[in-house]
Amino acid sequence: MIRRLMLAATVVALPLAVLAADARRDAILADYAAKARAAAPGATAFSVQRGEALFRTKWTGGDPRTTSCTACHTADPRQPGQNAKTGRPIEPVAVSVNPRRFTDPATVEKQFTRDCRSVLGRDCTPLEKGDYITFMAGQ
Repeated sequence: MIRRLMLAATVVALPLAVLAADARRDAILADYAAKARAAAPGATAFSVQRGEALFRTKWTGGDPRTTSCTACHTADPRQPGQNAKTGRPIEPVAVSVNPRRFTDPATVEKQFTRDCRSVLGRDCTPLEKGDYITFMAGQ
């Protein structure tokens, strides 16, 4: 019962725009919220500010060609990007331009696994994943 209340509180704390956008994205966020609480019982609600910081920060642990998410996705996530390693075009990551983003759990996890290792040099935490999606859902 307490776990359900905590999950409900976390979901309520998410921006209403995110909740109204797509039930599949909401389910992914709810899963990351549960995993974040399991990893750190004091985990807070997802944060647009932390998600933006994760997106814009230059990291030193990953591939030198991808020191930040902006290396491939550009500084404006509403614009198309280009893979810094392969040159392959990338659709905008912002949900406002690409509403399919963050709606397939397998694809989301695959992207985070590959991209977090490439940019940060490590796996992203569930809290970081939720923060990132929350930021992009508002873009």
